[in-house]
Amino acid sequence: MTTFAARLAVERPDEIALRDENQAYRWTEIEDVLNRVANGLHALDLGPNRRIAVFAENSCETAFANLGGLIGGCSVVPVNFHLTADEVAYILSDSGAQVLFIDNRTAERGVQAAAQSQVPTVIGWGDQPAGVKSFRGWLSEQKSTTPPLDVPPRPNLLYTSGTTGRPKGTELPPTMFAGGATVAEHLNNLGASPMGQLGRHLVVGPMYHTGPLSGARLLAAGVSSVILSRFDAEKTLKAIDEYQIGNSVMVPTHFVRLLALPDDVKSRYSTRSLQRISHTGAKCPVDVKRAMIQWWGPVFIDAYGASEVGTTCMITSEDWMKHQGSVGRSVPPFEAIILDDDGNPVPPRTEGRLYFKDATGRGVVYHNDAAKSAAAHIAPGVFTLGEIAFMDE
Repeated sequence: MTTFAARLAVERPDEIALRDENQAYRWTEIEDVLNRVANGLHALDLGPNRRIAVFAENSCETAFANLGGLIGGCSVVPVNFHLTADEVAYILSDSGAQVLFIDNRTAERGVQAAAQSQVPTVIGWGDQPAGVKSFRGWLSEQKSTTPPLDVPPRPNLLYTSGTTGRPKGTELPPTMFAGGATVAEHLNNLGASPMGQLGRHLVVGPMYHTGPLSGARLLAAGVSSVILSRFDAEKTLKAIDEYQIGNSVMVPTHFVRLLALPDDVKSRYSTRSLQRISHTGAKCPVDVKRAMIQWWGPVFIDAYGASEVGTTCMITSEDWMKHQGSVGRSVPPFEAIILDDDGNPVPPRTEGRLYFKDATGRGVVYHNDAAKSAAAHIAPGVFTLGEIAFMDE
């Protein structure tokens, strides 16, 4: 039994640990499912990189496949559920995934992609075509005992599309990965996350993005989660009120749609339980951000960065109100610098190319693509995400 699940099953046996719009699980049930997923993956030949892929819309099963894969010592590849079969096949081939998890809405494309990329095992929930292993049936065949926890944990392999060409694979960076020499140590590190003090988590974004995926990882910190299948502004407000949500990850589009709700709908639900909303994904219009702070209070933390490196800059609501439009100061191990076209530093309040110095020397690393990795840098550990910015004094 994983330590966090065993402890929580005793401490909070009746608490709903994870729910979506169709089902709910207590901590004792969470422990059983995760053990079975991890043991089932250990029983398969996954090759040296132990990669599995999850091509499914938001649900409890999607969370189980992701967190169970991590506990099973796998590198999980979350796949955008909007992609075509050919696009999915490219990711499966490039990543070397040996198992593909699908749901009934991605089944046709997933089966086709798995055949194209020669993925030997496809496991699915919901109605599935012939040849796909039933997730429930597969779980019933696995041991419910504690899986091996002395294996090394492996970071996700994320695919970020950029603006052109094929999506680029990049491992979940050290700034976002809890590390540890073993899965047991990794889970203990997750359990020490300060997010455990912020109340119940709400997943509103697609779980192929690392922000929404945090809802699965936060289970190891004892944080219960509510998963919405798709974002709906009123359903989001209703969930915050009904389940006393403490934290979530949202993007500016979510804010725009929430603000567009009629006043009588907004007033119907309480948001007093909120402690932190992490805002990421895109620059938020100043008027939108200001209106959200006025409505929900100073609960917003802007996290600017990218899948390749994690959060490079951060700002609280209080600081943002003093520097409206800013994405804040750089955070360790990064230092923000702004350069002209010749690579020279520019004076304060002068627009230029935004670069970051990574004190660890890692910078940006793309899977199977040394040329693209090199192209993001002007010096070892000094990289750009391709954007223009300015910095004040």
